[in-house]
Order: sequence, then structure tokens, then C-alpha cells
Amino acid sequence: MVTLKRLLLTVFVLLAQTLLAIEVHTVQYVYHQLPNGLQIYVFEDHTVPLVKVQVWYKVGSIDEEEGRTGSAHLLEHEMFNGTETLGKGEIDELITSVGGQLNAGTYYDYTVYYEIVPSAKLELALAIEADRMRNLKIDPIDFYRELEVLKQERRQRIENNYIQSGWEELQSAAFAGTPLGHFVIGWMEDLNNMTHDYIRSFYEMFYAPNNAIVAISGDVDPQEAIALVEKYFGDYEPMEIKRPIYAETKFEGEKILRLPRITRYALMLQLYQIPRGDHEDLPAIKALLDIWLNSESSRVVNELYYKRGMILGCGGFTTALRIPGYALVYAFGYKEDDLDQIKAAMDEELRKIAEEGVSEEELEKVKKARLKEIIFGLKDIREFSDVIVLSALRYDDPYLYKKQIETISKLTSEDIQRVARQYFLSKDRYVGYIVPKN
Repeated sequence: MVTLKRLLLTVFVLLAQTLLAIEVHTVQYVYHQLPNGLQIYVFEDHTVPLVKVQVWYKVGSIDEEEGRTGSAHLLEHEMFNGTETLGKGEIDELITSVGGQLNAGTYYDYTVYYEIVPSAKLELALAIEADRMRNLKIDPIDFYRELEVLKQERRQRIENNYIQSGWEELQSAAFAGTPLGHFVIGWMEDLNNMTHDYIRSFYEMFYAPNNAIVAISGDVDPQEAIALVEKYFGDYEPMEIKRPIYAETKFEGEKILRLPRITRYALMLQLYQIPRGDHEDLPAIKALLDIWLNSESSRVVNELYYKRGMILGCGGFTTALRIPGYALVYAFGYKEDDLDQIKAAMDEELRKIAEEGVSEEELEKVKKARLKEIIFGLKDIREFSDVIVLSALRYDDPYLYKKQIETISKLTSEDIQRVARQYFLSKDRYVGYIVPKN
């Protein structure tokens, strides 16, 4: 007699196999590199008459010098304040006047700007981004006004948020003297000392064609798009990119920090060191976190939330960077006195995985979820192009997603056990207890 559990497992296996079969096709794009080093990726998709234009710069907060934290994010804000030819506010007005939208984002290891416009306005978007790449106008009055806006953003998002401020303090202790020793937004002391002259020098070095990728996806002709990129970006000279050199850090032993904050509940954070984002162990590490913490049927949720009522919630995630990053694991408790017990109970569930392995059902479920996440994303090339271009920017490997699919499809219980022992069970970690101040 076939049990329901066995039937569900069979469904998981078949679906995972089906997803893997769907993957066989490769995302098609046209690649070109200009003599000045600018890389171009064009993804042709005529389903709707829209085009997304992006310029990805290989610069983020890990490229900032000590005492200059927040530079990359501050420059992102400044990029909307006008150029030598476009006044303040005109960039936004030009894009919105044609029914488009624009935005930007800064992370640890990249900064990206984008416009989504009708395909007939591709040239407009490219002209704006080319203008911003080398002709930014940094007016001192506008700069220091924008700096105050950024400082207020830091107060609201970090300093007045008990989770973010506690996380920041823990991360800065764990990674002191390294590129990950601060958040993207930077330290308030460094923002207070920031000058428009320094941001100008930061801009002139990193916002160069040989440190960028132009990605165009949507209703375009690839050769016409490349010709337009060459028209507007082709005359720019490459720059010598100098990134700061930091000492490497290695966690040794367990360090626990008590982090008093204004909060009703207690929160435990754990930081573990992991390899950079293209390492072959990353899929297994993510699978481990899902089985250990991240789903309704995960080990910790089942034991600590449903059975024992010890936690309010839990989870874990990884950074995937062009340098070695970290995994952050968290659990919300009711009061400070519970945190030691919660930590011990979570460690016990991890120990069981490391020593006994995971069930076939657990493994197939997480593999199916990861494969679905990647493969279903392939259906929207304008969105999936981000995955391809970011892998090219970080690791010079636009086909990383194919390697990850293959790795995920072959994951075994032994792989999960190995990464649990190698990266998590060693007790080389930083632990933060965010607890009520009074």
C-alpha cells in the first residue's frame, strides 16, 4: 500500500526531475566589449514594447577606505542631482515624461542604475546613463544637503531600529578591519566628515567604462542597441581602479555580545563565515539553512516553535559576494533568559543533521524549491538578466546559474552533513543577544 508520505515524496522527485529537464535551454544574449573595457549584454525579448537599461558598476561598500564608509551609497544619491548638461531633477523628468521609471541601488559589492522605458526611447536612457558615467556635477550646496538626507536615513533605518542597530554592532565586531566591518550606509562619524571633493575622486575612479556593465533587456534589436552604446560610451577612457587592501579575518571560537536595545522581545543573531558567492558549497549551505530553519517544516520550527513554544520565529540567509561573506542565523525569543536555551536547542538540531543526515523527503523538497526558484525565473528574461549580469560582474561567470542548477540537482545528505560540520558546527562564530535595555 502506497502511503501519502511516500506519494508526496514521489511527486517531489518527479517534479525536481521535470524542472531539471526544463533547464536544458540556455538563456540567449548578445555580448560585446568596447575597446575601453565596457561590457555590454543584450537580452532580446519582444513580448512587450518595453526595454530595461541598466548600468552596473563594480563598486560597493566593500571598496571603501577606512574612515570613508558610506561613500558608494552617498554617490548613488548624488547621481540623481544632475550633470554638466542636465540640471537637478531633469533626469527624473525626462524619464517620467515618456512614461518610464528609474531607480538605483547600492550593495556591498555593486551599484546599479536602471530605467524602464518604451522601447522607442532606448537611446534616451542610454544617453542619460552615459552622461552620468563621466559628467556628473557635484554642486557643494546640493551635496551637503543630500548628505543630511542620508544621515537622517541612517538614523531612521539603523539607529532607531533595534534589529538593524544590533546587527550592525555585531557585524562590526566580527569583521572589524575588513570590508564587511560596516553596513552599506556607513558610519555616522564618517558621514559627518565626508566632503564633496572626496566623493568626486571616488566617482572619477570607479565610475569608468572598464569597471561597468551595460545591460539591455526587452524589445530591442541587439546590434542596434550595441551601436547606440558605442555611440554614447565609446569615447570614454578606462581608469586605473585601485581597491583598498584589507587584512583577512578568521573567526576563532565563540564570542557572545550582549546588545541592549529598546525592545520588548529578545533576539539572537549568529554570524558564520562562508566562502564567496560562486563557491561550489553555497547551494549546500543554503539547503542546510532551509532544512534547519527556513521552512514551516524545518527542524527548528518544528521542534522549538510548534512542540516546545520556545521561539516566536527563526530563519537564516547568506550573503553571496565577490569576497568571502557570512551566513546570518536568527531566532526571536520571549525574554533574555531564554536565549541560552534557544541557542543550545538550535545547536542540537544542527548536530543531528551533521551526524545523522537528512531524510530523502527533506532533501528532495529543498532541491525542488531551489530549482523552481531559478528555473521559473528564466521565464521573465528582463528580470533573470539581473542574475546573469551580476554573476558576470562579480565572478566573470554569466553562466553561474547553470552550474548552480547542476550542483543543486546532485545534492546529497552527505553534502548537507559536510557543510554543517565545516561551516557551522565548529563554534567559530559571533553571537549577538539583542535584549530589552531595562
